Amino acid sequence: MVARRKVLTLDSVNPRVKGTRLPTLGPLLERASQIQRQLAQGEEKPFREVIWCHSRDPHAAGRRPITFLHQVAAICAYPELLHADSVPRDAEQRASRILPELHSSSAGAYNMEYVTAAIPQRVGRYLERRDGGIRCDPSSHFVTPRNIVTCGGITMAIADFLSLVVNEQDPGRAGMLLPVPGHPLYADAVALAGAVGVPYHLDEEGGWALDVGEIRQVLGQARGYCTPKVLCVINPGYPTGQVVSRRHLQDVLHLAAQERLLLLADEGGAWPPLVHQDSVFTLDSPFLSFKRVLCELGPAVSSVVQLISFYSASKGFAAEGGFWAGFFEPVNIDPAIMKCFCSWGMSVYPLILGQVLLDALMEPPLPGDPSCRTFMAEKQAVLSDLAHKAQLTQEIFSPVPGIRCNPVQGAMYSFPRIQIPASAVLEAQVLGLEPDFFFCQKLLEATGIVLAPGSTFGQRRGTHHLRVTLLPPVGMLRIVLQTTADFHSQFLQQYS
Repeated sequence: MVARRKVLTLDSVNPRVKGTRLPTLGPLLERASQIQRQLAQGEEKPFREVIWCHSRDPHAAGRRPITFLHQVAAICAYPELLHADSVPRDAEQRASRILPELHSSSAGAYNMEYVTAAIPQRVGRYLERRDGGIRCDPSSHFVTPRNIVTCGGITMAIADFLSLVVNEQDPGRAGMLLPVPGHPLYADAVALAGAVGVPYHLDEEGGWALDVGEIRQVLGQARGYCTPKVLCVINPGYPTGQVVSRRHLQDVLHLAAQERLLLLADEGGAWPPLVHQDSVFTLDSPFLSFKRVLCELGPAVSSVVQLISFYSASKGFAAEGGFWAGFFEPVNIDPAIMKCFCSWGMSVYPLILGQVLLDALMEPPLPGDPSCRTFMAEKQAVLSDLAHKAQLTQEIFSPVPGIRCNPVQGAMYSFPRIQIPASAVLEAQVLGLEPDFFFCQKLLEATGIVLAPGSTFGQRRGTHHLRVTLLPPVGMLRIVLQTTADFHSQFLQQYS
């Protein structure tokens, strides 16, 4: 028998997608899982359990879902629940409104009219509330260009848009400016689209603020090897947790207007007056959308900037990542482009139950509704818990020599900077590891705590960070923070 060569091998993969990823958590998580199995088999360790503090999945960390959202989704998945005694009347009424909009009242149908007409109308009303009354016209119909486009998670939608701006016949490859630290999946999407990632660094000394001077400098340098077309901004920051100020929003919009850059704004999942858009913890750092600030700048800027704002139900107080639901709003984008995008972009075919949940999220229970008190209590409990944990992170880390922790303004992560001695850096290099990965590896073996190294998200050369999620219960998070601080002090002593 003649051996047949595999169709797909590493050599056959498009070279632009090879070697593009930042260091991954894979080996660290595999080792943590191995340690967990060893503990279960009775093996002695300096600790009794593995504490997973790397994940950005609140539900996996034990957070209970928002009851009203799941009740509406459950009824639409199984309409027999309409008559269940345990379901409040307003959840039944909401599902009763949605079910006739689904073909044969089934969430199993494709239901393109629902996701291209009904949902955008409700999203438009939500955006008008979020942006202080600024008009939002969804112009939604399956056969016409749309100003609100539902999608199955924003990562795929961003990848689709990046592919759209790449012209394979253009000898100058398209450049995409990406924040550092930032989401590693964006760098992957840029590579898959055949574009060039152009990193710009956030200002750590300024609380991870957007530095337009830095962006301009990077932009000028990038023109020597690509054609910069897109500027990506994440607000609130990932994994840094900062909220972009009005002044910096204005600076970025003026830059986009002057340089003719398409602005991709990952603005999380919102709810006025708080954020992910709904997880902002400080009153002096309110969330403002790019669209709102753009409109307030007047027609000289607002008529020029091309903006696409993304929203995801996987973020914010709901954090429904498993439903893969989101939407985006294009501003000043040619309708012909949107029609083309909606005809081929894979992201515009979302999961229907995810859109049902998004539907309920856009119009939550109102005062007087049976579910309102529970809904508001659950929402406030999530936000208060995150705010308390953000403050706790600051209180424990800030006094520790060798650790610098900027205040967490929003989102559900802290991104402290840690000092790593030169001898530890050298040992990590011998092992082929990033220094902060080496630190996290040592921390895991000594304490059972799993944190994400900053190199996973990008950072300035010579600096080292950790990403700590604020998701574990307060008592456990306190242990994680104090144990990490104590271990870091021992680490400094060992390698100094």
